[in-house]
Amino acid sequence: MISIKLSNFFFLGITVLTLPVIGCTTLLAPKESPAQVVNTIATVSSTPIPKTLFGMHIQEPTKTPWPAVNVGALRVFVPWFFIQPNKGEWKFEILDKYVDLAEQQGVEVLYVFNDTPKWAAARPNEVGEWGKDFPGVASEPKDMEDWRNFVRTVATRYKGRIRAYQIWNETNNKNDYSGSIEKMVEMAQEAYKVLKEVDTNIIVVSPGAIAGLDLPGNESWISLGGVDWLDQYFAKGAAAYTDVVGPHLYSIKEKTPEERVQTIRRMQQVMAKNKLSHKPLWDTENAYAKFPNEQPFTDEEARGFIARTYIIYWASGISRFYWYAWDVNTQIHPNWLKMVQADNKTLTPASIAYSEVQKWLIGATMKSCQPDSNKIWICQVTRDNNYTGWIVWNPEGKLPFKVPSNWNIKQVRDLAGGKSTLPASGSVEIGRAPILLD
Repeated sequence: MISIKLSNFFFLGITVLTLPVIGCTTLLAPKESPAQVVNTIATVSSTPIPKTLFGMHIQEPTKTPWPAVNVGALRVFVPWFFIQPNKGEWKFEILDKYVDLAEQQGVEVLYVFNDTPKWAAARPNEVGEWGKDFPGVASEPKDMEDWRNFVRTVATRYKGRIRAYQIWNETNNKNDYSGSIEKMVEMAQEAYKVLKEVDTNIIVVSPGAIAGLDLPGNESWISLGGVDWLDQYFAKGAAAYTDVVGPHLYSIKEKTPEERVQTIRRMQQVMAKNKLSHKPLWDTENAYAKFPNEQPFTDEEARGFIARTYIIYWASGISRFYWYAWDVNTQIHPNWLKMVQADNKTLTPASIAYSEVQKWLIGATMKSCQPDSNKIWICQVTRDNNYTGWIVWNPEGKLPFKVPSNWNIKQVRDLAGGKSTLPASGSVEIGRAPILLD
């Protein structure tokens, strides 16, 4: 969970294998100043885009109907203190429900270890993210044997059913983790050993430090900027206990999908520094929200943010992204970009776009993805049988776009599921919501 107080605005999130990136085509980040963009060039994976790129959180699986759109992977957050409220007492009902639902839908599960029960905490009276009713949650365990036993019990119960485990949630959030980096490295080492003993095929994901935030201005609630926290975590030995790097790319300053490329570049530099470039990079939790004094997301903005994020993430080297969340609480998060209405069933333009962009991407190979001199983004995708499509958008608003004649375009697809014939003029209107030309 993150809880960021921005003036009178609370940014809240209660949290729920892909091959390493290879290839040699290029992605250029938007035309920003050198100070804004850390590194503007990256490789685009030459492998077909998998369905697992499209991850999701579901907050209340016992109440929320399974999404009416395809979900490629599920991130699950059931606190340690829920599962083991007292030493020797185990309650698996909620986690069983998640795993059963995921199996019924053929979806991979990423489970997050988090929230120490009071009886096991090194600081049992410390107040963390769950408030005074559940103290000690942000503490490391006082006895590592309790931690090993918890990890072993969960992994054994769900052997072959939960494929990946994340070593804690937002470890630079003081309300989520108040211990030292060295202690988290020790916890990762112990968990990694236990998990691999249970099943060598288990994937171990790094903690989800909030990489889009830096320490200055946030000292009251984070211990260190997320990129710096993970850099130190890996350097102190945890690189050896990491199969996947899994930060959260939440950001206050980087308000658009294109702007978040700069945090991805910083994260990739840390991976290279710690000899982890060959490992997959996942954004294990992220979303978008507006400030109270801002206008709500328009339908075009909602569609555009969803589609552009998944497109740019894949192009930038992120092979999985877990959206937060399908059933986000609309009372707590009135300004959140929502997938469903308050009934948790009625689809929004965002969830329809989530479904449509999957059709554009899954199984396709991205050959290139970059903005042109006018900041119009153009991404080429190919498939078998000589298929070529072009995804085009302008993040700054609507304008006419002349389709190159050598693209041989016949139809235009939009994120609402609509299709139309390319006009005889060869020109189309583009805007913040991408279109597919094929």
